[in-house]
Amino acid sequence: MAMRIGELARSAGLATSALRYYEQAGLLPPAQRSAAGYRLYGDDARGRLGFIRRAQALGLSVSEIRALIEGPRGDSSSDRSRLRHVVAHKLAETERRVGELAELKTELESLYLRLGQASVPACGHVGDCECWLPTEKEVIAMTTEVEVVQECGCSDCSDPDCDCGCDCCQVSG
Repeated sequence: MAMRIGELARSAGLATSALRYYEQAGLLPPAQRSAAGYRLYGDDARGRLGFIRRAQALGLSVSEIRALIEGPRGDSSSDRSRLRHVVAHKLAETERRVGELAELKTELESLYLRLGQASVPACGHVGDCECWLPTEKEVIAMTTEVEVVQECGCSDCSDPDCDCGCDCCQVSG
């Protein structure tokens, strides 16, 4: 049963412009046209949209999704293998990004603490001088301290009665 673009968009929870974009990007096969020129989609379009939306939720780009869709049609085993390969690459990329975000988090925490403890720089307005931001040495020191505490494993080294004996308690206490 053919559906107009608006019907398919509503059933998929998308805007009609998204369907037009997916068609233009090669993710959705070109729709047939009614005598009046309306785009008409078959039931298979609903399944394709489900795949596209799930792939996007997993972080796959439009070009990655298109490569999967346009790839050679093989048996289920080869399709699964191709998808598994793409997912492995996406997982590796995600792990790299998580590492970068962890480093950024440490730098931001360091800056936040420094700005809370230090006096206001006398050199002018924020952005006029690099002294507003932590030095590389300060970032390294904070990163090292945070890593030691994370590896410690005790729940609250700030508790004066903590007797876990970990290095971070002995250093700070």
